[in-house]
Amino acid sequence: MIPRRVQILNLFRLGAILAGALIVFAASSSAVAQEKGTTETTIPGSILSGNSPVQMSAERLSYNHQTGVYTARGNVTLGQGSIRLRADSIVFEAKTGELTASGGVIVRAGTHVVEAEKVAINLKEATGVLFNGKLLMTRQHIYLEGKKIEKKGSSEYSVQEGSFTTCDGPTPDWKITGRDLDVTVEGYGTLKHGFFHIKDIPVFYLPWLIYPAKRERQTGLLMPSTSTSTMRGLDVRLPLFINISPSVDATVSPRYCSNRAVQCGLELRYNPTEDLKGRFYGEYTYDRQFGPPNDPEKNLFYATWRHDQDFSGAARLKTNLQWVSDRNYFDVWGGRFDKRLRVRYMESNAILYRQSTNFLFQGEARYFDNLDLADNAKTVQNTPTLTATLFNRQVPYTPFYVNSSVTYNYFHAPIMNEAWLGARVQWDTRLSLPVSLGQYLKFDPSITYLGRGYAADFYERGKSVSSVNSVRTDLYQVRTDAFTDINKVYGGPSLGFQKIKHSVRPRVAWTYRPVRSRQKYPYFDETDRMDEVSLLTAEMRQSLVGRIAPGQYLDIASFNISQGYDFFNTRTAEDPLGERSPLKSHWTYTQAELSIKPHSLFDLRAQAEYDPVMNRARSYSINLGVMDHRGDTFQVLHQFAEDDFREELNRQTNLNLQVKVSSALDLFLENQYTHQFNFAYFTSVGINYHPQCWSVLLKYSESREQDPLTQKIRDVDQTVFVTLSLYGLGQVYRFTRDWSDMFGPSADLGANFF
Repeated sequence: MIPRRVQILNLFRLGAILAGALIVFAASSSAVAQEKGTTETTIPGSILSGNSPVQMSAERLSYNHQTGVYTARGNVTLGQGSIRLRADSIVFEAKTGELTASGGVIVRAGTHVVEAEKVAINLKEATGVLFNGKLLMTRQHIYLEGKKIEKKGSSEYSVQEGSFTTCDGPTPDWKITGRDLDVTVEGYGTLKHGFFHIKDIPVFYLPWLIYPAKRERQTGLLMPSTSTSTMRGLDVRLPLFINISPSVDATVSPRYCSNRAVQCGLELRYNPTEDLKGRFYGEYTYDRQFGPPNDPEKNLFYATWRHDQDFSGAARLKTNLQWVSDRNYFDVWGGRFDKRLRVRYMESNAILYRQSTNFLFQGEARYFDNLDLADNAKTVQNTPTLTATLFNRQVPYTPFYVNSSVTYNYFHAPIMNEAWLGARVQWDTRLSLPVSLGQYLKFDPSITYLGRGYAADFYERGKSVSSVNSVRTDLYQVRTDAFTDINKVYGGPSLGFQKIKHSVRPRVAWTYRPVRSRQKYPYFDETDRMDEVSLLTAEMRQSLVGRIAPGQYLDIASFNISQGYDFFNTRTAEDPLGERSPLKSHWTYTQAELSIKPHSLFDLRAQAEYDPVMNRARSYSINLGVMDHRGDTFQVLHQFAEDDFREELNRQTNLNLQVKVSSALDLFLENQYTHQFNFAYFTSVGINYHPQCWSVLLKYSESREQDPLTQKIRDVDQTVFVTLSLYGLGQVYRFTRDWSDMFGPSADLGANFF
């Protein structure tokens, strides 16, 4: 805020000095008194603005050779470039460098405006005073008024009986007034005996206030946030920003919850070079109610660290480390996550890799923390992982293409019970021969060698009951794809588009792996599932693309559907009629995806998995978003999923609605409802009133959770959030709802609920 004021005062000084320089040049060129009428003078250049011409007009212009005083009276105007000055009279004393402009002084410099009754400037000492003035910075919409605004030196300013606001009108909705305001550029500003006003009514007294007046970021308090809830009580945060160096800063956030806890968070950010950056966040919580009833007090910790560094030779290091002291921490203190999302696990990893045009070498250390387990020592960890990859390249002097990868994994766990542990090496090499038959039909046959080497043991109750030390060389996979692209362009304006392109791609693929070996091999993850397969897949892709303007396109619609038939394997489904004999089928599930977006204000996305044997949908989701040009938004997400036994895994509806009652009033509603258990686990309603220079947000929310074991609904957490924002001073909370919010990451959260 202060740097903007200083910028305005500097513009005021620039305009005043320009006025003095213009008078010197204009009066010297005439050297005689001009009485009555309007005098206009054009000067080819000035000492301030290079070769920009200077224009001046006045009804009377005179110069006294004895005193060295230039005088211009009667509707005086000066102009050079984007700077304009108007006054009733201007007097300049050449010997002392004193310049005085009186009577309706207006200086316009670019988008900024200075208005005053009188301006007195010393051009030699670069000091001056503005009397009964108002400064308007139109780009930031800031008003600064004062009975006397004095520039004491090159970087020191003083304002007496001044006020600050961002509101229009003779009686602003709010303003801050002070008897004395002192500002030092690249230093600090102080306000004494100030009041905060609503309209013309003083609301509270500010005896003394200090704040940085520097253009660079500075250490200081940030806007606090407050709320109240049934679980936490009064919830207050008071963040402090600390500027450690130009490339390192931190935010310390003390937090007090009256019903149960105190907390302190630390966020440290660093970016000393373009090749090195990172962020650390940690928080400590003393919770008086966390834990069992006989010992509820707990000291809780949570930390996360992200680090990204580039080394010479195209090598790069990326780390993402997380740690929490209690496995139930996020059930209560998940403030940095979506509170409606149950955090089930955390993953820490560090990746060091080097990539060139043809190769990728990567080493990864990973730690997986399953929060659903009482003891994470049972979790099998996969670390380290070493990978060397050859990207798809054409074999020299042949029509063949080859790509290959070699991966080493090591699996281990402190508690060894009913798990394969040990090492695995896998090398996959694919040789392909893309062929085009004519203009339309294309083939992509390939063969992939799947080598595996194991040195592993199967453990039960800490003892090895089976050991495998062997190399598997009998695995390979044959695959061929056949597809064609059919395109048609419809010209002429249609549906608001210059042209529309319709594309159709039918595709057939066959994948074959031979009969699996009877020897038992370890099973670490899905890459070890090497069952025999002879799968025929048919797929149809269609899309409509509209051309809005040259180089601007919009994906109007797309539809994909695929179906497979496995000659080797069958899947077993429950008989819907309750007969004893199960149904067996070679047909796979049908997959379908649909996207419709004929306009930037409308978006429909849907996907489904269908069982053609049972004639039943296995899963589906529908996401519809509508927005108008006023900013009204409506989004509904409905999704469903079931398991192999036709038991519902998830069935819920999420609704988001924002209505702009007027240009300054918004109403919003958010509801997350689970049809499985017939209750809304999150509901929020609110009103946001935001006139020209301030806003107030009132928000009420209810959050419900269900115990995963007893399926009982826990106590409802009710929260009331109220915040006042004064534009130009900052705001505690900003509520936005734009298109990226509607179809960004939040649209995918529903699949992970419960």
